[in-house]
Amino acid sequence: CVSGTYSDAASSACTKCDGGTWSNASAAACVSCVAGKSSGSGASECSNCDAGKFSGGGAATCSSCAAGNYQSKSGQSSCKSCTQGRYSSSTGASSCQEAAPGYYCADVGMTTSYSCSSDEGGEYTSSNGASTCDKCVSSYYMNAGECVKKENGVDSSVGDTTLSTMWITQGFYRLSSTSTHVYECPYPANCVGQRYDDSYMNKSSLYMNRSSLVGDELCSKGSEGPLCTVCSPGYFMDTHHDGGAKCVECDTTKLPWSTWAMVALFVVAALAGLAAAVFKLQDARKRFRGFVRSNHDSLGRLSDTFTVAWVTMQTLVLVVQNHKDSGGEDAPNLYMDWLSNFDGIVTFEFLAIFPGTDCLYKGYIWSLMGKTLAAMAFTAICLALYYYKKRSGDKMAWRVLKKLVWVSKLLLPAISLTISRTFRCNVYDEDESTEIKVLLVDQSVDCDSSDYQLIFVYAIIMVVLFPVGVPLIWLIKLHALRERFEATGKVQGVTRETLKDATASDSDLAPHLNDKNDDHDRASSSKMVVDMEDPVLSDSPLQSLFRGIKPRYAAYYEVFDMTRRLALTCGTMVADSLAGFVLFSLSVAMLSLLAHTQLLPFDTHLMDNMNSVAHWQVLIALVVLLIRDASMFEDTEYEIVGLVLIATNLLMLCMLLIPVVPQLRAEINKVIDGGKTAMTKRRRQTMAQLSSIPGVHVSHLIKRH
Repeated sequence: CVSGTYSDAASSACTKCDGGTWSNASAAACVSCVAGKSSGSGASECSNCDAGKFSGGGAATCSSCAAGNYQSKSGQSSCKSCTQGRYSSSTGASSCQEAAPGYYCADVGMTTSYSCSSDEGGEYTSSNGASTCDKCVSSYYMNAGECVKKENGVDSSVGDTTLSTMWITQGFYRLSSTSTHVYECPYPANCVGQRYDDSYMNKSSLYMNRSSLVGDELCSKGSEGPLCTVCSPGYFMDTHHDGGAKCVECDTTKLPWSTWAMVALFVVAALAGLAAAVFKLQDARKRFRGFVRSNHDSLGRLSDTFTVAWVTMQTLVLVVQNHKDSGGEDAPNLYMDWLSNFDGIVTFEFLAIFPGTDCLYKGYIWSLMGKTLAAMAFTAICLALYYYKKRSGDKMAWRVLKKLVWVSKLLLPAISLTISRTFRCNVYDEDESTEIKVLLVDQSVDCDSSDYQLIFVYAIIMVVLFPVGVPLIWLIKLHALRERFEATGKVQGVTRETLKDATASDSDLAPHLNDKNDDHDRASSSKMVVDMEDPVLSDSPLQSLFRGIKPRYAAYYEVFDMTRRLALTCGTMVADSLAGFVLFSLSVAMLSLLAHTQLLPFDTHLMDNMNSVAHWQVLIALVVLLIRDASMFEDTEYEIVGLVLIATNLLMLCMLLIPVVPQLRAEINKVIDGGKTAMTKRRRQTMAQLSSIPGVHVSHLIKRH
């Protein structure tokens, strides 16, 4: 028999081999094909199964691999399941297909891939052949297997970002490669962000070859610390730098002329003070004091007007600063520029006005110690000078304390705010292993350090001395004069005794005699003023606290107003959130405005109106900041609001001055007339002295003159 056929013993013919078997020539029987091979009938040999197929032993045909399986080799007895990340959608596959980007195959033997966006969410994606959604889209990063939205300040132009490979953009800061928080820098020019290397072709290769920059690596040269807010030794914060505030190198040859002008002015003032102390200038001082005495009322009104303006701008500047520190938005740029004209002076930061001066002193501790010690030294000098003059028999010794009270009235909120800032710490990376706690006003100070504990104790003592102690002393001293205020009150220049002895027939006083037997009601009348000619009140150091205030309120109103100022400047530091700041400050501003409107505590319409404007300006500023925090305006609209705010404030001041121009003119004329009178008196004294000299003819001197 030929190959592919066989014959049994005693057979007279050859028979073909069945499928799945084969035979050689002269075969007595057919042999079954081994696994992985197959044959048809009458086959002389078995053929290997093609790739993508398989067979068992004695198979007439090869079977195709089922979907989800594959066989890459020929002559195989079985198929393999597609591994994770791969799939085959048809039978007879010689290989499995990788899951495309954005798809994944979680199990073996899968016939199709699953979509990451459909199954896990739109923020998830994957690479080729992924068994899981192991990547995030460009606006998310992977952290512990989950996609997290990238915070503002993280480069979102490239995907496949993990927590440790996030890139920080300019103007933002990140503490460490494990930090999940990204912070906006208060001084964007100091935060340079991740810098690209020109040698790389694109950002993707940068992510592959360079690690993420964190901490001080994100800061410009000369800056360091949390959010790059600390200037390195040899550098200072230049608030006038092009492109925004930035730490620049201390170089005396590059300091602006204004700094040198300030130094020169200070030297001249010191020399002038020294000369005055040496030569005493007694004659000039006597003439000046005579001028002041003759124009006491006029100068007092001008001083009161100046004080209201100072207090208003100080409160506005400090409220805007506190709002920013509480996490609020900046005021409109135009309004900020307007307030910057007063910042530094009203906040008692005189050296901060001039760039480069913090190369001489740096840090919050310098500011805290400098202000408080300077205030205590000034107080000690004034007290020592007062007691010295008093022992020397100087009847005007009380004027030294008067100046002390007036200065404290102007500067107490600024000093108290500096003290209260000791208690405000910022926490970064809260509840993370990288958590730090630093002082808000000076982030080089660690609030968990022993040095800070000493500062904290010192600040507590200063709180007792300044924002608590000073108003309390005022209140005690003013309360001691309470009966004096009411007993010496007068009606528009008419003394209380005249009013008490008046009868209803006195036509000029009749309107004020509501009840002759009720002296208290008459004293509290809106027409009553404190009699500054009283011997006790006229020589009181507390004049700046009660001058111009009606007798009924003179014992406490200035303390009440100082409490308002301290609440708006220092009290808001207690609020640990922006919402708390807004609620507290708006409540104080509205209640104080209501109290002032109801009391009208001053003895002239001018002062009542000016203080009303002051209250309204603070309230309007807070409302504008609240509008910004609520994102009710875009940037352009917000600047328009700032312009309108400035224009409204100026218009209110102009409208305020219109009805009082005659009064102001009269006050100015009184000052000028007083000066002329003093000069005339001095001229007559000089002529009298000359006429007493033998051989001097006064008439000849006058002609020559």
